[in-house]
Amino acid sequence: MFKKLVIVAAASTAVTPAVFAADLYTPVADPPVYTASGFDWTGIYAGAVGGYVWGRSEVIDPTGGLPTTIVNPSGGQVGITAGVNGQFDQFVLGLEGEILWSGVTGTAPIPTFTDITTVKSNWQGAIKARAGVALDKVLIYAHGGLAFADYYSSVHTAGGALLVDYRTSRTGWTVGAGVEMAVTDNVTIKAEYAYTDFGKWTGVYTTPAGTPFDTDFTYHTHAIKAGVNFHF
Repeated sequence: MFKKLVIVAAASTAVTPAVFAADLYTPVADPPVYTASGFDWTGIYAGAVGGYVWGRSEVIDPTGGLPTTIVNPSGGQVGITAGVNGQFDQFVLGLEGEILWSGVTGTAPIPTFTDITTVKSNWQGAIKARAGVALDKVLIYAHGGLAFADYYSSVHTAGGALLVDYRTSRTGWTVGAGVEMAVTDNVTIKAEYAYTDFGKWTGVYTTPAGTPFDTDFTYHTHAIKAGVNFHF
């Protein structure tokens, strides 16, 4: 009997530390696995864009013989756009091009005269860099780059007879900002503002008979545009 008690006590002593150690053991969880989430802005896209444009153009007689005429043309625009984005963490860099057909036009009388000056632009485009911050499906960005446009100006009598006219294509610069939002995995909508300046230059008004008149011009525009892009 005494031997049995000794054996049982010894066995209990041997088992207790193991059981105690088992009670102290806490399994170590596997480290979390992080996966990409949210909208990915990387890739190419194309879409449609349209909006409203207003601006200012000065028609200046360099000889000072006629007063400067200020015309404020305005009108709608609609066109196409295409570009490419690269996303780096939450920062997005891209390049975008657009071409828009416009009905921008305006008239103003030459001060102290009855003759009417007209300014028109039938199309306008740009090649722009974009840089922004992505908040999942929302991209807030700034843009800037090279702009180009058609420019036409004419002077008519009050009765509508053409006195002189002039047409050219201009390059300039553009800057602005906008916001773009994903509505599906491959469709985004955007709204943006752009200021575009084509500077000051010297052109040549020509009469119907071909007589030239050197004239200075300035032209800049403001635009509010909305668009939809399809991402590939």
